[in-house]
Amino acid sequence: MSQRDELVREIRALSDAEAARALTVLMEDRGLLSSARELGPLDGELAVALKAAGVTPGADGGAGEVARAALEYAALRGDGVVGEAVEYARSPMERFDPVSVSVGVLAVTLLQTEVVVERDPRGRWSVTVHKRALKDAALGRLLTALLSHLTDGK
Repeated sequence: MSQRDELVREIRALSDAEAARALTVLMEDRGLLSSARELGPLDGELAVALKAAGVTPGADGGAGEVARAALEYAALRGDGVVGEAVEYARSPMERFDPVSVSVGVLAVTLLQTEVVVERDPRGRWSVTVHKRALKDAALGRLLTALLSHLTDGK
């Protein structure tokens, strides 16, 4: 089994809380937490924009599933920090300072490196997904989990 396959297996075994912590650690390492905070809360408009981009909701859209899908996507893209974030998230809680940013916002912030997610001055969301990126199965799972999370699977 390759290191990447082992990391994906470890990511899938994370609890919801551990996955959310690991995603937060990854985003903090990338310097993207401030961008995530500026993005603000997600709403139904983003769900509409994702559907317009051709994404359909999956069966499970809990925050943990979104976080695991985002971590798996980053790991499969070769981000070496993902393994460290997973190990850090598994460490005792007193080592982690929780951040009040939702998993959905973190996932959208992570996606902005591959997908254009914008909010206009009136507060309406738009999503532009490059056709090349949609072939990436991990990206597809992440977008599907995110949409399901935003729409409660509907």
